[in-house]
Amino acid sequence: MAATRFINYVLYLCFFMAILSCTVEDGEQGEQGIQGEQGEQGEPGTVNVMYSDWMNQDWNFIDAPTFKSMLVEDAHITDDFMENGGIVLGFFRYQDNAPYMLPKQDFRLNTVRSFISINFSDGGNVRFSIQSTDGTALTDDDVNGSGAGIQAQYKYVLIPGGTSLSGSKRAAAWNQLSYKAVCKALHIPE
Repeated sequence: MAATRFINYVLYLCFFMAILSCTVEDGEQGEQGIQGEQGEQGEPGTVNVMYSDWMNQDWNFIDAPTFKSMLVEDAHITDDFMENGGIVLGFFRYQDNAPYMLPKQDFRLNTVRSFISINFSDGGNVRFSIQSTDGTALTDDDVNGSGAGIQAQYKYVLIPGGTSLSGSKRAAAWNQLSYKAVCKALHIPE
């Protein structure tokens, strides 16, 4: 038994000494490998994404007690833009400066904020609105918010149509993305 221990001790000692005696040296650089084949050209992406600045709300279209609407003219919203798959996204922010994608319903205040893009033969427009959902008059707090922060503002993004996606590919569900995710995907400064 003592001999087995002695042999194990000697083996461990030899193994330990072998590890300590090894040094790290860089080997020579190997030859360059064979170049692979060039991949296929990808599908064209959507270019020329356009967006507005943040705009203070201005009820210049309808200013009724239970419904208010702001009209912003934009010559880019044409029949051609819409028929070729163009998308218009609307956003709203106030108080905490956090942007919300429209439409946005606030059940606490009984309001819904929405937008619609309309195109005519001579150009188009975007209409932002706020509406009371229970038929009562909108208060200043309903419209502008209460507390510290910025004034209520709106913004829209125009995404021209590109190549249609079909089969196993899926178009992005833009209406399910957050404002920050849309800005990141489209390289739009927040």
